[in-house]
Amino acid sequence: MIHILTALRVLLVSSGVLFSVVYAQSDRLLTKLSAKELHIAAHRGAHKQFPENSIPSILEAIKLGVSIVELDIRSTKDGVLILMHDGTVDRTTTGKGKVSHLTYSEIENLYLRDSPAGATTNYRVPTLTEVLRLCKGKIILDIDFKEENKKYVAKTFELIVAENMEDEVLFFLYDHKEMENIYKLNPRITLFPRARKMSDLHEILESKRTSIVHIDHSFDNSDELLKFKDQGVILWLNSLGDTDEQALRNGNTVYDLFLNKYPYVRVIQTDNPGLWNIMVPGSHRQ
Repeated sequence: MIHILTALRVLLVSSGVLFSVVYAQSDRLLTKLSAKELHIAAHRGAHKQFPENSIPSILEAIKLGVSIVELDIRSTKDGVLILMHDGTVDRTTTGKGKVSHLTYSEIENLYLRDSPAGATTNYRVPTLTEVLRLCKGKIILDIDFKEENKKYVAKTFELIVAENMEDEVLFFLYDHKEMENIYKLNPRITLFPRARKMSDLHEILESKRTSIVHIDHSFDNSDELLKFKDQGVILWLNSLGDTDEQALRNGNTVYDLFLNKYPYVRVIQTDNPGLWNIMVPGSHRQ
């Protein structure tokens, strides 16, 4: 059941006094995220089963029923926005060279590999437009904007608007100080910044631009973070790396310990979305 005051946008409880603060973000997106206590985000799609940042990896994430799919965006030489993590196509495709030095027609003819430098598949590099259309109405898209040329942020937003998906996208920011300038491009698109320390988190929330924040494992002020959670703040944390690898070896106790250690987290990004489904059945399903 959606928390009533969250539906009104944000709940703040301080010393027993209830008051609200309006954040500049999508109401519909907040409603989706407020409907469940825990959400799973598939890092680069379900890339253990299919090539990262590929159509099949996205379809598998949708099939698994996770809430969010995280994907990386870059631009070709001729300004076509595509899914690609690296600055070159070398690791993930049959081609060579910098993404920014290749035209879309050149990249369109490449094939994705099933793993880094692995076997060739029949899958191609998708465009952002293809992916927006694929995800619409099915899964929230977290855009990790890897493109170095920041002029393409505006184009990314234009494509989101063209597909009427302002309420279905998170736009990740490595530097929360970019929030104000990017917010001005389109206040309807929800920004999702990273906080590297508590002062960053405070600054982000005080800006009133968003209540969805990526935090790091170094955050250890549980009491304050639990208060933020009670106030409707949505904190995102990764289980990527050691935690995911340990879970593959040792089973669900690893994820149980993770949840116990970080009780204030609402979104977990993982390389094992299927394993989270098994480990925590029903906790993040619609």
